[in-house]
Amino acid sequence: MIPLMIDFTGKKVIIFGGGVVGARKARYFAHEAEVVVYSRSFHQDFHEIPVRTEVCNLTGDQKTLQQMIQHASLVIAATSDSELNSVIKNVCNRENIWCNIAAGTRGDVVLPAKISGDRYVIAVSTIGSVPAISRLIREELEHSFPDLDDLILLGEWIRNTYRGDRQGTDSYDAVLYSALRDPETRKALATGIEHAKEYIKRRFAI
Repeated sequence: MIPLMIDFTGKKVIIFGGGVVGARKARYFAHEAEVVVYSRSFHQDFHEIPVRTEVCNLTGDQKTLQQMIQHASLVIAATSDSELNSVIKNVCNRENIWCNIAAGTRGDVVLPAKISGDRYVIAVSTIGSVPAISRLIREELEHSFPDLDDLILLGEWIRNTYRGDRQGTDSYDAVLYSALRDPETRKALATGIEHAKEYIKRRFAI
């Protein structure tokens, strides 16, 4: 499988299944895509998720499913019925629509565990085999890099300050590599990005 970062702004995501799994999938896309969830009933978590819910009796009627997924960029089969999920996948295949399967035969798309900020997105996946390990890695990353947004902002400042005709130990690449790996930079960053900038100015004698 090939990892990709896709902008879902303005795209439609269809989810079949209103249980706990369906709610988790809906929350994953709710703040970027147009999400519509079809189910006979909905878990209480849906009260807090900004998606459209449609009450319906899901069946394996392929013509009906085909009509329901029109104009979707991604379909998620999150019902508790693995056979129904497989039917949904088959219909998606015929319509050339990407499909994620929560239970049953794996679909075209696997949703990774992810952490994100204003300037980054990091995704981790075990290709659906042991999601708990993906979650463990995500939590370790969150613990190791609580200041990642500021670290990236600092990197941008280093780039703008040091790039140009500089060469050797005060070139952009050399300073960036050294500064971001310097424990003292991280200590200074913990007290504010301006403190980190001042430390780097002293350390690299701007």
